[in-house]
Amino acid sequence: MLRNVGKLLNFNKKLINPIIKRSFNKDASYEKLGLFKEFFDEPKNWDLEDIPRSRRPGREWTIDELRLKSNTDLHKLWPFPNDERNDRVKMSMENIEEVISERNNAFYELETGLPATPRKRRVTSFLGFTYEKQVEEHALPNEITKQKEYEIPYLDEDAYIMQKLWNEKKYWQDIELGNMKVLEDQKNESQVKYLRSLRKTYNDISQVKGLRYK
Repeated sequence: MLRNVGKLLNFNKKLINPIIKRSFNKDASYEKLGLFKEFFDEPKNWDLEDIPRSRRPGREWTIDELRLKSNTDLHKLWPFPNDERNDRVKMSMENIEEVISERNNAFYELETGLPATPRKRRVTSFLGFTYEKQVEEHALPNEITKQKEYEIPYLDEDAYIMQKLWNEKKYWQDIELGNMKVLEDQKNESQVKYLRSLRKTYNDISQVKGLRYK
């Protein structure tokens, strides 16, 4: 019996010793990561319940941090291959793009007095909708092609009918949204607190004020 207890204690020591060694050598194992240290949590944060934002591992690069880096350092930034961090990588890439566009605009404004972003002009689609589009280079000038993309053309019959029906649809949508807002404003405190709806039927139109019908 005592022999079995001794074996069990020795076996437990073998299990505990590697854990103790790893806890003492956590700094050394962290230093062995080399260039990959930035992608893992620092040993001094392992025992903390709340880590400051600037010290959180795996977070995105902020705009203020990227502004302090040179163009060479910005091109050296690369994402860690992990599908769980695609959203963080996307945020970092958006911040990098914003910082680079700021520098390009500043450079072009000093050199030419114009921003680096292309100009935008209003373009009309075949359905009659107008929207902003960036100016692009064309292989041939409009004097040869006889086509001007960046102007409001004369709408044909189909586009005219489409715009007329679209404006009518938006008109009635605005009326319906306005009526819904009027009904929501008529709720009392108990209806708002307990998420109760208004009356379903009314005996007279005068019971509801502020509604539009045309």
